Amino acid sequence: MIRSILLTADGGIHRFDSSAADRWHDNPGSFLWLDLDGGDPAAEEKLLLNLGIHPMAISDAQRSRHPPKVEEFDHYTFLLYRGFSRFEEDLEIDHIQVAFFVGTNYLITRHDGPSIGIQSVWDQNSELAQYIKKPALLMTRILRGSMNGYLNGLLELEDKLSQIEDDMLVKPTDTIMHTLVIYRSRLRKLNRVFSYHERIVRQIIKEPTAELNSEDVALYHGLQDVYDKCERLHSLGTMFYDQCGDLVEGYLSLTSHQLNKTMQALTVITAIFVPLGLLSGIYGMNFENMPELHSENGYFVLIGVMLSVAATLLLFFRRKGWL
Repeated sequence: MIRSILLTADGGIHRFDSSAADRWHDNPGSFLWLDLDGGDPAAEEKLLLNLGIHPMAISDAQRSRHPPKVEEFDHYTFLLYRGFSRFEEDLEIDHIQVAFFVGTNYLITRHDGPSIGIQSVWDQNSELAQYIKKPALLMTRILRGSMNGYLNGLLELEDKLSQIEDDMLVKPTDTIMHTLVIYRSRLRKLNRVFSYHERIVRQIIKEPTAELNSEDVALYHGLQDVYDKCERLHSLGTMFYDQCGDLVEGYLSLTSHQLNKTMQALTVITAIFVPLGLLSGIYGMNFENMPELHSENGYFVLIGVMLSVAATLLLFFRRKGWL
């Protein structure tokens, strides 16, 4: 799908469900935002080549997975970003690669599937005009919209981890352990993405390109805001990853303690019945010359001895604190 927004020199905003590149060329002083959402790769490549985009940048943009990066070309800056189209409560995320081609009077975005960051800005009307006039600033707004989506998802995780911790202290279950392991695995992947983004934005701020010039005060603040959000996301992801690790260790400690208590109870029971089994085994051999076999009260005496032994052992284990 191809769609575009054209800001003409008279300040009019026009939306199209196709490419407006020809209208943009025919209207000097106009600004173009061209959004490519998947579709025919060959048609996309032809369109981008006509706009002067380098074939290698097009190839990177059309790949489904590529580490985020920034590259400067003759008349535009190429940026790859890892956005998302779905962020579920259990941190199940559908990541998508978003490519930005930032020129002086145009912005081209390319992605496969819906992008939360792009859609959050595309639907705006009141402030869209001032963003399109500065394509680099428009890019920072898209990045900020995506970062806000990441941030909202992570902040919801904080309450869930607190609830899991409370539930674990009451009754640790395998379901809790399974949930924590899933969270920890997905947080590890998210931290890798956040680390990429933090590094890329820091690189842009320290080594600006012609189109992403941090001497522009508005752009500098926009990039700094994006960087701050990247840094916060990375720190939150790391903190929640460590918290999940602590909860996993706490779960293992609790279950190990419960297992030890169970084994202790079984050991006490075994210790009590071993001497009783010994006595019953001795007097169950039925030798001819066993005097107790012919005793009138032998049975009751043996039962009394066995009860005394059991009671003595129970008292001993209770005083030791094992029961």
